Amino acid sequence: MKHLLATALTASALSLVPAGQATAQDLESDFQSWTAIAIAGPVKEDSRLLFWFDGHARYRDDASDLGVSILRPALGYRVNQDLDVWAGYARVVSRGEGRPDIEEDRFWQQATFSMPSLLGGGMSGRSRLEQRWRETGDDTGWRFRQFVRWAKRIEGTEFSAVVWDELFINLNDADWGQREGFDQNRLFVGGAWHVNERARIEAGYLNHILDTPFEDEQTNHNLSLTLFWSL
Repeated sequence: MKHLLATALTASALSLVPAGQATAQDLESDFQSWTAIAIAGPVKEDSRLLFWFDGHARYRDDASDLGVSILRPALGYRVNQDLDVWAGYARVVSRGEGRPDIEEDRFWQQATFSMPSLLGGGMSGRSRLEQRWRETGDDTGWRFRQFVRWAKRIEGTEFSAVVWDELFINLNDADWGQREGFDQNRLFVGGAWHVNERARIEAGYLNHILDTPFEDEQTNHNLSLTLFWSL
């Protein structure tokens, strides 16, 4: 786990341009704005059955045009106070100038878990396995994602410092463009405002590194804003 944490926290991050279908303009570094809402928690008080939903709107081309939209529901089960397991579906639409929209369906499974504290801050992790399909091919693309988050409350305030990283690894090649190996990495540095017991808003800088079909990786610089709501 220590090796995994070191790998994740020292990596960096960006974009959802599909391998094998990128244009030269898509591959330029970009300023983007990523917005999201995430809702999660037990379906009723004291229940082990959990509900999850997150929705995303990501704006590309200097944050002027909608680039990616995601709808992602799931159900989960609370194994204990430190571990939840989940299974869900995602609908992803990627838009780019000069090409048709790319529509993707995913099934996914994940575990979310608490980790030992670090530098006075709380640590948590998420391991996710995805099965991905596109109409432009017949293959199933398998992808693994490892997320690690650190947060530390600023004493006497409703604010926290937040750092997280998520590493994406493609587990196979797919005929619609996925290539085995490193896919992308996302590194977030920012803060959280604890509005009340249920609501939290996180905002900050998101660095996103993405593998491309070409020799160089693509790096985008994003502003990220997410509303979290606990059931």
